[in-house]
Amino acid sequence: MIGVQRGGRGSGIRVDPARVHEARTEAGLSLAQIAGDDVSRTFIHFVEQGKSRPSKAVLALIARRTGKPVSYFMLQSTPEKDPASDLAAELTTVATHVRRVVAISKLTKVEQEAMKLVELTMQQAAALTKAVARRQERSSTPEG
Repeated sequence: MIGVQRGGRGSGIRVDPARVHEARTEAGLSLAQIAGDDVSRTFIHFVEQGKSRPSKAVLALIARRTGKPVSYFMLQSTPEKDPASDLAAELTTVATHVRRVVAISKLTKVEQEAMKLVELTMQQAAALTKAVARRQERSSTPEG
């Protein structure tokens, strides 16, 4: 067991959860294989879901076991992060989650239809957010 100490809530390194999951699946490893005897499978799952942040030691463990450099997992910071793009992506993610819930839940016909409306609303909200951002971008760009 490596010396992995627990940090307080909110502590840890900001990583790209999708990259953690991608590296694990590309390496053909299960959550248990990444976790080993060092951390829990649940913790690795939470890191992959963006619900937890790994410590330096846990990130190094993930990197070593997946054969990727630590830098591969780091969130890329962009100086001009586009909040509209972020919102559109998050709305699309919510729509996907709603679709998954409908697929695995035992819902009545009315509940299924209502959830599909929620999914559609999220998709339309994402599209609207993108359209508004494009319009604002065009209006702020000087025309030559």
